[in-house]
Amino acid sequence: MKTLLKLSWICVLLIVVTSCANEELENANPFGASDSYALKSYNNGMIKSYSNETVIKWNELIGTYIDEKMPQPLEAKLYAMITLTMHDALNNVVPKYETYALDNTFVNASDMSKKNIHAVADAAVSQAARDIFVALFPAGTSGANGLLNSILTQIGDSESKSKGIEIGKAAAIAMLQKRQGDFPLVFTSFTGTGVEPGDFRANFMPWMMPNPPIWPANAVYAPNLGDLTPFGINSGNQFRNEGTYPINSEEYTRDYNEVKALGCTNCPSRTPEQTEIGTFWIENTASMFNRIARTLILQDNLNGWEAARLIGLLGISQMDGFIASFEGKKHFNFWRPITAVRAGDNDGNPETIGDASWTPTHTTPPTPEYPSTHSYCGGAGSEVLKLYFGTDTKPFTATSPYYLPGVERHVSSFSQVARENAESRIYIGYHFRHAITVGERQGKQLGKYVFENNLRDLKKMQ
Repeated sequence: MKTLLKLSWICVLLIVVTSCANEELENANPFGASDSYALKSYNNGMIKSYSNETVIKWNELIGTYIDEKMPQPLEAKLYAMITLTMHDALNNVVPKYETYALDNTFVNASDMSKKNIHAVADAAVSQAARDIFVALFPAGTSGANGLLNSILTQIGDSESKSKGIEIGKAAAIAMLQKRQGDFPLVFTSFTGTGVEPGDFRANFMPWMMPNPPIWPANAVYAPNLGDLTPFGINSGNQFRNEGTYPINSEEYTRDYNEVKALGCTNCPSRTPEQTEIGTFWIENTASMFNRIARTLILQDNLNGWEAARLIGLLGISQMDGFIASFEGKKHFNFWRPITAVRAGDNDGNPETIGDASWTPTHTTPPTPEYPSTHSYCGGAGSEVLKLYFGTDTKPFTATSPYYLPGVERHVSSFSQVARENAESRIYIGYHFRHAITVGERQGKQLGKYVFENNLRDLKKMQ
């Protein structure tokens, strides 16, 4: 993780691969650079013939190396950059959708056919995924090289293979170039005063940990994350429209008493179902949504282009959810329940009874409380899924392999995912209800914006 936190982005020249799409391959009619997005006749059936197998293989490999092995925002950023690079590679083979980094405005796909699209696409996706993954996560080099060699060997030497490799390399270079100005996401010393009721304080972590802390004392994680350039929204504060409750308000008192009763270790008021929900959804949202996406891709038999677009949109929604929620966290700088409950007798609210020994079920993250990032990202990802599939009702089986292995939850809708994911933060003592309600709502607004303004179908944009 130290290597990751010290990553410096590679500065390279942007390579633009020029080409454009076509429909009937036997009667292809190439068009020139002046015919930007001239996709009236490109062959959608050709794209439909390309399976999701290679996209799934690379997405699974990424998860094997990074899921639950680093701070959540860093994991989400890696997922976003890697999945978008694969998406861009495919859409520079045949331009079905908008790209993120590697422009496909003038791609000429007149030489693509059902006979060669699998070879070109497999090589492009694999080379792109390998190059960006190794650049961002050098520890995964061996696994990435192994999968790349396995896939390229099956293709065999050909012009199609060479073309795909060239496109894949260009896609990775373009991504690194576009995000080269990103600052690192690291732990820093907390500089706030934290003297007034409601002020965030970073001194709670040692109280919770019987073992050596997993981050520096009096530290916060990536407090400037809200200033990072978003992937698909306009700015970190785009959806910020509601603040925290006053400490002496009835609303705050209600939320205080709820998390105090339901979020502590061995809280007698918490039901077994609430306990399961709390732990089941605790994992990083990026890994969770990528696993859900793989399930739905296979369940609905999406083609490779559709699969790459879905995980690319989810990647944008998750990273931008972190950026937007962290912008709010820095702006409001609100205290966590662990601080609030322990200081309940001295917060100026006579209705909040304190408990100096109150302890959440899991280690509270070293960031301010409001809004809930988990709820924000859960709302964003669920909204992307709802809009992508055109329905909220979508039965599937969800798993939590890192925290409740062997336990399954039968999901009937994407709204259920967003709601359970958000409420889990109360049951583990991380958040007040207001933070999860606002986080989920703003996250859904973000997800809707991401879906409607990124990786759009080029035909529908004409």
